[in-house]
Amino acid sequence: MNLQETIYKRKSHRSFYEQWVGEETLADIRAFFDRAKRLYPEIPLRMELVEREQVKCILPFVPPQCIAIYSEDSTEAWENIGFVFQQLDLYLQSIGLGSCWLGLGKLPDAESDFRMLLAFGHSKEALRSGKAEFKRKDLSEIADVEDARLEPARLAPSAINNQPWFFVHEEEKLHVYCSTRFLRARALGKMILIDMGICLSHLYVSYPETFTFWKEEAPEQKGLTYIGTIRI
Repeated sequence: MNLQETIYKRKSHRSFYEQWVGEETLADIRAFFDRAKRLYPEIPLRMELVEREQVKCILPFVPPQCIAIYSEDSTEAWENIGFVFQQLDLYLQSIGLGSCWLGLGKLPDAESDFRMLLAFGHSKEALRSGKAEFKRKDLSEIADVEDARLEPARLAPSAINNQPWFFVHEEEKLHVYCSTRFLRARALGKMILIDMGICLSHLYVSYPETFTFWKEEAPEQKGLTYIGTIRI
């Protein structure tokens, strides 16, 4: 199963076997991370494999291994984290592993540039069978014009299933905005920036030959924060 197909079946896994991922597979994971597309190539980004004993988390489903994510603390860096590591999330699930963004996970002994954990491993859960199993907003709720090309973005995961993205069409380009209308969206803080990167990652994976991203003077939208502009 390729990454595009995985978008329509992925899920956040919360039940793992007590089985370590082998060294050959770990090498493939590192290689995929190295070649994954960056939203902001100039921003330093690295990953590190850590063991469960190093992780502090109130959730009961932490697998034997996790991926620790390191980067700078800026708006663009958090978006970049979502963009790159959602590609990795899709890759992990495409090769038969389970994965889950671990927003409540901490790494007490990590360096100061630690940002996030991605849990992964041999999952006890199956992938979704198809789009019908997703609980997501309708296409008409995430854009000013209902656009079937945005289906991969619609299916993207987000913290507490907040789905903060909104797209505004202008000729052949799409302005990308983040909704801050509701208290729960504002309470998520920087997690919402990861969500925006995840959404854009699904569009890149679906349109790798044509996807482009940049920033410009976009129209202001009430209750929305401009993230960037894309062409797919």
